[in-house]
Amino acid sequence: MNKVLEIDKVAFAYGDVPVLQSVDLSLTAGQFVAVSGDNGAGKSTLMKLILGNLHPSQGQIRLFGDLSSVDNHYRDLAYLSQNAVSGYRNFPTTVAELVRVYLAQLKRKSDPTALLDTVGLSGVRTHRLRELSGGQLQRVGVLLALLKQARLILLDEPTGGIDQKFSLDLYHLLREQCDQGKTVLMVTHQLAEVAPFLDAAYRLSAGKMTSLELEKLEVSR
Repeated sequence: MNKVLEIDKVAFAYGDVPVLQSVDLSLTAGQFVAVSGDNGAGKSTLMKLILGNLHPSQGQIRLFGDLSSVDNHYRDLAYLSQNAVSGYRNFPTTVAELVRVYLAQLKRKSDPTALLDTVGLSGVRTHRLRELSGGQLQRVGVLLALLKQARLILLDEPTGGIDQKFSLDLYHLLREQCDQGKTVLMVTHQLAEVAPFLDAAYRLSAGKMTSLELEKLEVSR
């Protein structure tokens, strides 16, 4: 199998406070995987370790077969966090202009309006970012993450502040991306909602990762 992400017995602590203990996780190309857990369980810390913003005190992380400390495969990763989305308000531009600039950076030619329609934002394409609601900003972030066409998409609570209809639309969109060979790792509190679209689900608790049964999650909806 084509291994995209391998986390092998990773541990991490903030000072003397342990956050992750001997965490194992393996993702192959085409998988849609979600991780849940209480606030403070270490979910965002795990994302930062994968991105290379933090370094494990024990264990190893490999991206596409390479140690993340040697090659973080920036071009192959797309990451969306709630903090990044809130920062979009500071850009003095419209939604369509932001997408055009991002496409230019990626050296891609596409119709911004058609792209915005995929995330339900074509109606606000001329609005400035500061005029958007929190949910609309989240949609902008999701679109930018998808536009990068990265092989591994990391999402930290992508449905925060978004209505259930768009959440389901997003899950369908992410499932389609995975069916085309992309890999998605998503941190979420909405496991039961996203379960029908997943290949695997895990829970972080007391610093350890536990595999969950998708069938039981779907029944709990």
